[in-house]
Amino acid sequence: MDTIEIIMLSTVTLLMVVLAVVILTGHGDGLIAGYNTAKEEERKQFNMKRLRAVVAAMVLFTTAFIWFAVLIGDSAVISLAGLPVLLIGCVAGIIIANTWCKKS
Repeated sequence: MDTIEIIMLSTVTLLMVVLAVVILTGHGDGLIAGYNTAKEEERKQFNMKRLRAVVAAMVLFTTAFIWFAVLIGDSAVISLAGLPVLLIGCVAGIIIANTWCKKS
């Protein structure tokens, strides 16, 4: 990995971590897909602390996957092993966001 790749990867990682912190602190609710366009009565159905935690975890999971993909560097390994892991992680995050984050 050369210097420019390290700088680019570090910049993207820093931006993603900042995004996760913004979401966790409650200042990024408008960045949560679906929540920002939901009507007020639909928004009241969600536990926002849990939803923020799940979305921030998904952002950090994706960031870790990007680091993994760059460090491995072999596109065949990433395609065969990494992409199913990313897909399962994202689907799990969506399911958790729509079950655990809903108010009873």
